[in-house]
Amino acid sequence: MIKEQLSILRLRVEAVFAANGYKEACIKRYNHTWDHLQKYMHVLSDEYYNPDSGQQFLDDWHSGKQFNELTHRQQERVRHIEVLTDMLLTGTIRENRHVNKVYVFDGYAGKPFRDFIANQSKIKKPSSVRRYEERINALYLFLNDNKRSILDMDIPLAIQFAAHLDKTTSRPNRNSIIMTNRVFIRYLCENRILKDNRTAMWMSLLHINCHCGNKIPSVYTVDEVEKIIACIDRSHPQGKRDYAMILLAARYGLRASDIIPLRFTNIDWESNRIVLTQQKTQKRVTLPLSEEVGSALVEYIRYGRPNIDTPFMFISGHAPFKPLNSNVLASNISEAMRAAGIDSSKRKHGPHALRHSLASNLLKANETLPVISGILGHSSTASTMTYLRVDINQLRHCALDVPFVPSTFYSQLYE
Repeated sequence: MIKEQLSILRLRVEAVFAANGYKEACIKRYNHTWDHLQKYMHVLSDEYYNPDSGQQFLDDWHSGKQFNELTHRQQERVRHIEVLTDMLLTGTIRENRHVNKVYVFDGYAGKPFRDFIANQSKIKKPSSVRRYEERINALYLFLNDNKRSILDMDIPLAIQFAAHLDKTTSRPNRNSIIMTNRVFIRYLCENRILKDNRTAMWMSLLHINCHCGNKIPSVYTVDEVEKIIACIDRSHPQGKRDYAMILLAARYGLRASDIIPLRFTNIDWESNRIVLTQQKTQKRVTLPLSEEVGSALVEYIRYGRPNIDTPFMFISGHAPFKPLNSNVLASNISEAMRAAGIDSSKRKHGPHALRHSLASNLLKANETLPVISGILGHSSTASTMTYLRVDINQLRHCALDVPFVPSTFYSQLYE
């Protein structure tokens, strides 16, 4: 009975997969999990598969861990079981539901947190608000664990929170949490919610462990960038897609947040232009569509992109076909660097590194700051000035001669 019922469910799910273009290797991974499920149910003498037996199977296999604690492979298994449950209950398969974690700030103690998020939702993008929720949740959980509320926040408690972060998270993540909670505390002070609403005091207390503003941007030379582009394998559909995406990052300095959601409507083929509104700055930019980039896009659309009706240019190469995750581009650039033999151990190796490299290499070619600012979509040349820090030759022109000092000057110091 177990085998018969599961077999029917599996066949129905596989029929949906086949209709949507799932690859055989992908279906094989699903069946591997389902084989384990069938053995598990046989041991427990469960007669029919149901949502409870599926959840029990996952809890036992993953030792009761929460979804966000699982490895990528374990999270795939959760999806394998969920599609069976969907088919059993509804006869259809829903999209993967584990997208964004929901943070709950309960009761009276959570009201200041909820009010802050509501306030930020009016002025920030949804992606930024989600990061704010995650980071202030660290403070919310810390206060709950210590049976305190934000209204009890004082200097000793703030010091304890910083020490807690030092022990439980990495320095970059710790600094991100602190920086967001500084915004949160500033909001509380402005609304006179804390016992002590001296903003300056809190800002000096909640400080980050390093001064990130003076970091030298990671850059790659023109030769290195060309090697990265040349080593991309364009003989298969995914390679054609990755080649086009990396060209957009290398030739125009576009951010991942602008490349990943690129739409067909952003390409003005008749005028040979790329027209888009930057996600980060909301600034509208118009860029010339070069023959190199245009050809790469055409090659991907004609010979690499699945024939799926969606406005997004770049989509996943296998079913279910959908817009790409923001991490895909960074991962592909890192892989291309390894294939090209580029040492990136002491440099960042994502799309933003290509953006910095473009600006730096344009400076070395004596291009003017206003032109570079226009290419990168900066609101002012002040934002572009950060790239001067990596151009040593340009900085040498700013150096002043050491003034002559007579020998008698030093002897006078000891008189």
